[in-house]
This record gives sequence, C-alpha cells and structure tokens, in this order.
Amino acid sequence: MVFVVAALFLYGAICAPGASASDSFTFIGRGNGHGVGMSQWGAWQGAREGYSFADILAFYYPGTTLEPTDRPDAVLRVRISSTPWTSNTSVYSQVALEATVSPAVLYMSPGGETREIPVGKAVTMVNKGGRVHVSIPGESLGPCDWIELRPSGTGSSEGRVKLSLTLGGGSEITPREYWGVIRVQCGDGAGDLWVYNFVALEKYVRSIAEVDYDWGTVGGAFYAPEAVKAQAVASRSYALAQEGTLADNWADQCYRGYTFEAKYPGIAQAADDTAGLVLTYGGRPISAFFSGHSGGYTTDSAWSGSVPSYIVAKADPWSLRAPPAGTGNGPGWSWKYTISAQGLSDKVNGKLKDASGRTVGVGLIREVRVASRDTADADSHARTLLITGDSGAATVSVASFRSLIGASSLPSTLIVGINGDSGAGTGAPGPGTGPGAGVDPGPGTDPDPGPGSDPGGPTLGAGEFYDVGPGHLYRDQIRRVVTGGLLSGYSNDFFRPEGAVTRSQFAKIAVNLYNVMHPDTPIKVTNVTTRPFEDVAVDSKTLGDASDWIAAAKKAGLVAGITPDTFAPSMVIRRDQMATMMCRALGCEEKAGALGLDTPGFSDVPPGSVHWGAATYLKQKGIILGYLHPTDPGATLLRVDEPIKRQHVAVILCRVLDLVP
Repeated sequence: MVFVVAALFLYGAICAPGASASDSFTFIGRGNGHGVGMSQWGAWQGAREGYSFADILAFYYPGTTLEPTDRPDAVLRVRISSTPWTSNTSVYSQVALEATVSPAVLYMSPGGETREIPVGKAVTMVNKGGRVHVSIPGESLGPCDWIELRPSGTGSSEGRVKLSLTLGGGSEITPREYWGVIRVQCGDGAGDLWVYNFVALEKYVRSIAEVDYDWGTVGGAFYAPEAVKAQAVASRSYALAQEGTLADNWADQCYRGYTFEAKYPGIAQAADDTAGLVLTYGGRPISAFFSGHSGGYTTDSAWSGSVPSYIVAKADPWSLRAPPAGTGNGPGWSWKYTISAQGLSDKVNGKLKDASGRTVGVGLIREVRVASRDTADADSHARTLLITGDSGAATVSVASFRSLIGASSLPSTLIVGINGDSGAGTGAPGPGTGPGAGVDPGPGTDPDPGPGSDPGGPTLGAGEFYDVGPGHLYRDQIRRVVTGGLLSGYSNDFFRPEGAVTRSQFAKIAVNLYNVMHPDTPIKVTNVTTRPFEDVAVDSKTLGDASDWIAAAKKAGLVAGITPDTFAPSMVIRRDQMATMMCRALGCEEKAGALGLDTPGFSDVPPGSVHWGAATYLKQKGIILGYLHPTDPGATLLRVDEPIKRQHVAVILCRVLDLVP
C-alpha cells in the first residue's frame, strides 16, 4: 500500500501543476522557417508600406553598416545540385557541358591540356575507375583528375556554359545555363561526379532565387522592389561572409544560374540596383541570415553556437501584417499541428536529447508545455519545452524538437500555445544561442513621420537608431541633438538620416531650438482647435500634432507662411528658409539685419533676398558653412534649392549647441 501511495504521489508531482494528461497534443504557432535575421515576408510588408531596402536591412540587422564591399571582384565557388529549389542531391553519373554565346576552352588537369570548344558542341564526362573521362564528338580525352570549361568573351559576347546533369538512376535534369567556369571532378563513390561553378559575385547575386519571383515583376500584384533589393544585399553579404564552397540550395542559399536570371529579370535588376553593397559589422561582411516568415518575432536561438550582435530576438510587426489574407497562411503565417500522445512518445523517446545531453526516455507523454522563450514577451519564440511522461520529465530545446518532428509539421519555433496553454513568457537564463548553418525578413513623435506604419515599439536606447549604426559618419551628432531634445526620430527606431526635412518638421525643430536657447521663457505648445494656416489640419484630440507645433512657432514669430494663409507643411524646406527660421529661434534677427551689404555671404543668396541677412549671419558664426563654388574659388554656395538632409540638420544644430556658453 505504501508503494502504491508513493507511486501515485510521484505521478501527481510529475504532472503538476494544473495539467491533466492529454491523449493528443495540438501545437499552435506562427511563422515559417528559422526566424533568424530578416523575415522575407516582413521585408515585403515593409517595402509595401514605403520603407526602403536600407530601412528594412537596418531593422532586421541592427548595428550593421550598409556600405560598398572591398571585394567587388570576388569569385565564388558553388557546389551545383540537381534541383536547388527542392533538393540537395549533388552526385551525378554523367555531366554534359556546352558553350553558349561564345566559344569556351576545355582545360584538363593534370597536364594542362586544352581544347577550344565551339558554341553548341557537347563535352560529356563520366567517372571510370576514379578518373574523369571526357568525350567530344569524334574524340575521347583523359583520363583526368578534373576538367573545367572556361567561357570566353566580354560584355554582350560574354560566354556561358549550358549544364546537363544525369543522376545515378539515369534521370536527366532539365539543362540550365551558368555564368563563369564549370568544373567537373570525381566524387567519393564509384562512378560519381561532382560539379562546381566558379562565378563572379555580382553574377551570383543576379541568380539568387530566395524571394517570390513576382515581387520583382513590374505591374504584378505583389511587386515590392525594395524587398527584392534587401534580399540582394543580404545574399551578397552572406556569400562574402562564408569561407570555402557555397551550396546552391537551402544549406546556404538557392542559386539557379543564368537561366533563372533570364526568366525573372526583376530579381537581376535588384542585384544591379544594389551592386557591390553589403552589410558589415566590425568592418567585415555579416552572415545575413534570413527566413521566409518570422511569425511576428525574430529569434536568436535557432541553432547552437555564439550569437552575433546583429542577430536579435525582437518584435517584428511587419510580419504580423503579411502576407495578405488568401496568400499562403495569411498574416502572421499561422499554423497548427496535432499528434497523438502515443505518436509523440514514439518519436521522442530514445531519439531526442535533453538540455544536458541525455537521451530522453519519459514513457508515455502526458504533458508538453513551453518552459522558456527568447524574451519575457509571450509572443517571442519558444526556446525550451518541458516534456512530462509516465516515467519522468525532460527539458529539451525547441530547435532540436522541431528538427526531430520535422519542419513540415512544425514550420517554426514560434509556438503560441500547446493544447491552449501558452506556457512561459520568460526568457531562458544565460546567453542565447545563434545560427550555425545556412538559410531557411527620441523624445516625441515626428510630426511628419513619412510613409509606412510603425514596425515596432522602441527597443533601442535614447539617441540610437537602426539606420544610424556605429560606423555612421554623423552618429555622435545625431545622438546629441536627439537626446538634447532638438530633433526626434521616427517612432519605429529609424532616423532616416538621408531623408529631407519638411517645413512642418522644421517648425518643430525651431521651437525646440528656441526653448534650448531660452530656457527661462520657453514657447509653450498647446492643443489648438483652429487652423494656424488654411492648409494645416487640426487634430484637437491630440496634443503635439503638427498643427500644435506650427501654431506655436507662428505665434512666437519663428515661422511665416508661403502666403498669408498657407504654410505648405509638407513642402521640403529650402536652405535659405531654414536659415531665417534658425535666426529667429536664436533671437539673432536684429544682428542679422544690421550686417553690412559687403559682408561675405553665399553667392546664391544675394543681398536682395529676404533670407540674405539670416544666411550670411549664420555663415559668419560658422553655423552653416556651405559649399565651395565649382568655378569661383573665392565664392561659397548654400545650394538653396537642394533639399537638406536630416543628418546635416543634426550637424548644424550641434554647431549651435557648441556656441552656447
């Protein structure tokens, strides 16, 4: 009796707390793929909402720098598989090559013997006795250790190689063409051949088939060129970050050669539009991992190993809004998987390792629940599961559990709930784990935030932005003016340093500048109910909208309209207009008006201009420097018609702060 009671107590302890034994388990989740780095559907949504490829990359790879590669002429070595989009089979019984466009040179090793191969003439290879035997019409060559077919020509006459593959069972693969050199050598098994493509970096990127092809089709329902550009940069970065041979399939990234490029020119165009651009961290190209869909949260725990700083677990609301309903699994890419308790027990026991490396053996599984997640957010990816059975309990990584069950059953590790229980919302202790293999997307709110929806709440420190990384030229100045309250970023942790500044935005900057310079008599921003100008809409329910800032700036005499009744809030501010607003905010109008007409100023802001005094005064104070005249060394231009960038406004405001005693 004591034994029976003890056994019952043990069973109750294992199954507690609050969980009843289940006959089956239903996993509910979101996402498709490992969820590390860029979510491709998230990138698509961001592009459709008006964000640039640079914005998208900055969001998914925080802290990286977008810059030209120092290896633009790199040649990559790629192992060719039979059908890279579906299979990683890369062993053949026969390989045939043909030169297209221009003749090619057949090179045989060892010995260096060569043959010129005219266009359309087939070169066929087989493995006999561990050596490559070559046949061309009317001649047999070899045996060789390996052969290469090297195209000739440049520009429009640059040659390619048509590749025909035969599998071990005799199945023939539809031929496809490749840029660059094709090498054929013997494999490890009897009669096996392996194929490699030595291809220039940009030719490689033009043939990457990692996004839906209609995203690059002009006029198509899913056209999103900025997402395709983001993919091109990610693929280029990933390729340069790898050492050794690349796979042309899911183990690295899907590379399909010239035949694909010719069929889907929009993909190639994105490569051309971003030619040479890569993401770097610490001066080196990053392994820019990406997957189909993050499920609304990126992860840093997909694989074992160290985690690069640019791989983070964070909310990804773009992915929650994509793809459109009726496409794939719809917004968030929701999925469900059900398996019986016995079926799950059969899969897990004796086959799965727990967190300590021991083989799991818990008997008939009674309960499965999420034990930890990447973060304290219950919407983040599950990191570990607690599996409880008749014979005990085990904690396992979700990544290994998914690998065992299969990605077709568990499309991602973002498990929302198991049998209705969401489980833990607390991040796992200690450092996370990161990817180890290839791929599977300031104070206040800016009154004119630009295109798109907010892709997430603030996740960075004050003055930090996804698109202003450690290597940005003006990072310190941007951080200074943002933390100082002079300038604000967008509510999604972007600054858009290259963006122009509108008159509405600068009205807010002028008020903030005045208040910094005159802390004892600040301009008060109130919630106005009447329009300060006819073309400025009022939001009487919100304090701090654009109308409130413009009204405050108008009342203080910092801004004037284009006409007495119109302000043109969305118009990009001219540089001379900016100078006048700044002078008013600094309280320097009288000093600017007292300047003699012989005071050196900007040659494109003549003394007759209403803005001459302000522009000239700020030039004399070293606040606005201008540009050297291209033909007159003694003259300086303000370039009044050229939009001023947000990053340059930050620099100018820092010069003002430097003058404050």
